[in-house]
Amino acid sequence: MKVKLIFIFFILLACLSVIILFPFKTYLVIESRNNPEDYLFLSIEKEKEFAVFYTHSIHKSLVEEWYALSENDRIKQTKLVYEDTAIGMPSNSESGGEFVRTDDGKYVIENINRTFTSINMRIGQVIANHKLVFRNNLYEFSEYFPEGSVVTIKAKKISLWQKWKGVKVDE
Repeated sequence: MKVKLIFIFFILLACLSVIILFPFKTYLVIESRNNPEDYLFLSIEKEKEFAVFYTHSIHKSLVEEWYALSENDRIKQTKLVYEDTAIGMPSNSESGGEFVRTDDGKYVIENINRTFTSINMRIGQVIANHKLVFRNNLYEFSEYFPEGSVVTIKAKKISLWQKWKGVKVDE
Protein backbone atom coordinates (compact mmCIF):
# COMPACT_ATOMS: atom_id res chain seq x y z
CA MET A 1 0.00 0.00 0.00
CA LYS A 2 2.84 2.40 0.88
CA VAL A 3 4.58 1.73 -2.46
CA LYS A 4 1.32 2.37 -4.32
CA LEU A 5 0.86 5.74 -2.55
CA ILE A 6 4.45 6.75 -3.34
CA PHE A 7 3.92 5.75 -6.98
CA ILE A 8 0.69 7.80 -7.18
CA PHE A 9 2.43 10.75 -5.52
CA PHE A 10 5.24 10.71 -8.12
CA ILE A 11 2.76 10.38 -10.99
CA LEU A 12 0.80 13.38 -9.67
CA LEU A 13 4.03 15.33 -9.17
CA ALA A 14 5.13 14.55 -12.74
CA CYS A 15 1.73 15.62 -14.14
CA LEU A 16 1.80 18.83 -12.11
CA SER A 17 5.35 19.56 -13.28
CA VAL A 18 4.32 19.15 -16.93
CA ILE A 19 1.32 21.44 -16.44
CA ILE A 20 3.43 24.11 -14.73
CA LEU A 21 6.64 23.89 -16.77
CA PHE A 22 5.45 23.04 -20.29
CA PRO A 23 5.05 26.15 -22.49
CA PHE A 24 1.50 25.88 -23.78
CA LYS A 25 0.13 29.36 -24.45
CA THR A 26 1.33 31.65 -27.25
CA TYR A 27 2.16 35.27 -26.51
CA LEU A 28 3.27 38.17 -28.62
CA VAL A 29 6.56 39.10 -26.99
CA ILE A 30 8.19 42.50 -27.26
CA GLU A 31 11.54 42.49 -25.51
CA SER A 32 14.45 44.86 -25.32
CA ARG A 33 17.72 43.69 -26.83
CA ASN A 34 19.55 46.20 -24.60
CA ASN A 35 17.98 45.24 -21.28
CA PRO A 36 16.50 41.75 -20.76
CA GLU A 37 14.35 43.09 -17.91
CA ASP A 38 12.34 45.29 -20.28
CA TYR A 39 9.65 43.21 -21.96
CA LEU A 40 5.93 42.90 -22.58
CA PHE A 41 3.96 39.70 -23.22
CA LEU A 42 0.51 39.93 -24.85
CA SER A 43 -1.72 36.87 -25.02
CA ILE A 44 -2.29 36.25 -28.73
CA GLU A 45 -4.20 32.96 -28.62
CA LYS A 46 -7.51 34.26 -29.99
CA GLU A 47 -6.70 37.55 -31.70
CA LYS A 48 -3.77 36.88 -34.01
CA GLU A 49 -3.53 40.28 -35.71
CA PHE A 50 -1.60 43.34 -34.59
CA ALA A 51 -0.10 46.49 -36.08
CA VAL A 52 2.81 48.81 -35.49
CA PHE A 53 2.16 52.52 -36.09
CA TYR A 54 4.90 55.13 -36.23
CA THR A 55 5.72 58.51 -37.72
CA HIS A 56 8.22 58.26 -40.58
CA SER A 57 11.39 60.13 -39.62
CA ILE A 58 11.78 61.91 -42.97
CA HIS A 59 8.21 62.39 -44.23
CA LYS A 60 6.74 63.08 -40.78
CA SER A 61 3.66 61.09 -41.82
CA LEU A 62 1.96 58.06 -40.26
CA VAL A 63 3.01 54.56 -41.33
CA GLU A 64 0.92 51.49 -40.43
CA GLU A 65 2.44 48.02 -40.65
CA TRP A 66 -0.12 45.22 -40.20
CA TYR A 67 0.81 41.68 -39.17
CA ALA A 68 -0.83 38.34 -38.38
CA LEU A 69 0.50 35.30 -36.58
CA SER A 70 0.63 32.20 -38.78
CA GLU A 71 -0.07 28.63 -37.66
CA ASN A 72 3.62 27.96 -36.98
CA ASP A 73 3.99 31.12 -34.85
CA ARG A 74 5.74 33.07 -37.58
CA ILE A 75 4.87 36.72 -38.09
CA LYS A 76 3.36 37.48 -41.48
CA GLN A 77 3.20 41.03 -42.78
CA THR A 78 -0.25 41.50 -44.31
CA LYS A 79 -0.64 45.21 -45.05
CA LEU A 80 1.31 48.46 -45.25
CA VAL A 81 -0.36 51.89 -45.21
CA TYR A 82 1.57 55.14 -45.72
CA GLU A 83 1.26 58.62 -47.20
CA ASP A 84 4.47 59.25 -49.17
CA THR A 85 6.46 57.14 -51.66
CA ALA A 86 9.69 59.08 -51.28
CA ILE A 87 12.80 57.90 -49.40
CA GLY A 88 12.33 54.66 -47.50
CA MET A 89 8.85 53.77 -48.74
CA PRO A 90 7.88 51.57 -51.71
CA SER A 91 6.36 53.07 -54.84
CA ASN A 92 4.86 49.72 -55.87
CA SER A 93 4.33 46.23 -54.53
CA GLU A 94 7.51 44.23 -54.98
CA SER A 95 6.25 41.48 -52.68
CA GLY A 96 3.35 40.45 -54.89
CA GLY A 97 0.75 42.28 -52.82
CA GLU A 98 -1.97 44.54 -54.19
CA PHE A 99 -0.87 48.18 -54.48
CA VAL A 100 -3.62 50.83 -54.43
CA ARG A 101 -4.00 54.51 -53.76
CA THR A 102 -7.00 55.44 -51.62
CA ASP A 103 -9.31 58.40 -52.18
CA ASP A 104 -7.69 60.25 -49.29
CA GLY A 105 -4.24 59.93 -50.91
CA LYS A 106 -2.78 57.10 -48.86
CA TYR A 107 -0.87 54.21 -50.37
CA VAL A 108 -1.91 50.71 -49.34
CA ILE A 109 -0.21 47.42 -50.08
CA GLU A 110 -2.43 44.49 -49.10
CA ASN A 111 -2.10 40.71 -49.29
CA ILE A 112 1.60 40.91 -48.58
CA ASN A 113 3.05 37.49 -47.94
CA ARG A 114 6.31 38.22 -46.13
CA THR A 115 7.01 36.12 -43.04
CA PHE A 116 9.50 36.58 -40.23
CA THR A 117 10.53 34.64 -37.14
CA SER A 118 10.95 38.01 -35.42
CA ILE A 119 11.00 41.74 -36.16
CA ASN A 120 13.75 44.00 -34.84
CA MET A 121 12.87 47.65 -34.41
CA ARG A 122 14.62 50.70 -32.95
CA ILE A 123 12.30 52.81 -30.82
CA GLY A 124 12.41 56.39 -32.07
CA GLN A 125 14.00 59.01 -29.87
CA VAL A 126 12.56 62.12 -31.47
CA ILE A 127 9.69 61.71 -33.93
CA ALA A 128 8.69 58.08 -34.48
CA ASN A 129 6.43 57.54 -31.46
CA HIS A 130 6.12 53.77 -32.10
CA LYS A 131 2.85 52.17 -31.00
CA LEU A 132 1.59 48.62 -31.02
CA VAL A 133 -2.11 48.24 -31.83
CA PHE A 134 -3.56 45.00 -30.50
CA ARG A 135 -7.16 44.07 -29.60
CA ASN A 136 -8.24 47.72 -29.90
CA ASN A 137 -5.60 48.71 -27.33
CA LEU A 138 -2.70 51.03 -27.98
CA TYR A 139 0.66 50.21 -26.38
CA GLU A 140 3.16 53.05 -26.69
CA PHE A 141 6.63 51.51 -26.81
CA SER A 142 8.07 54.50 -24.92
CA GLU A 143 6.00 53.47 -21.86
CA TYR A 144 7.73 50.07 -21.74
CA PHE A 145 11.15 50.69 -23.29
CA PRO A 146 13.66 53.56 -23.26
CA GLU A 147 13.57 55.67 -26.41
CA GLY A 148 16.38 54.70 -28.77
CA SER A 149 16.46 51.08 -27.62
CA VAL A 150 16.15 48.13 -29.97
CA VAL A 151 13.26 45.73 -29.41
CA THR A 152 12.45 42.34 -30.88
CA ILE A 153 8.85 41.37 -31.61
CA LYS A 154 8.15 37.63 -31.83
CA ALA A 155 5.67 34.93 -30.94
CA LYS A 156 6.65 32.68 -28.06
CA LYS A 157 5.02 29.99 -25.99
CA ILE A 158 5.41 30.44 -22.24
CA SER A 159 4.64 28.21 -19.30
CA LEU A 160 2.60 28.87 -16.18
CA TRP A 161 5.87 28.96 -14.24
CA GLN A 162 7.23 31.78 -16.42
CA LYS A 163 3.96 33.62 -16.02
CA TRP A 164 3.96 33.18 -12.23
CA LYS A 165 7.56 34.26 -11.77
CA GLY A 166 6.81 37.74 -12.97
CA VAL A 167 6.49 37.99 -16.74
CA LYS A 168 4.53 41.15 -17.56
CA VAL A 169 1.44 39.78 -19.27
CA ASP A 170 -1.62 41.49 -20.68
CA GLU A 171 -4.35 38.85 -21.03
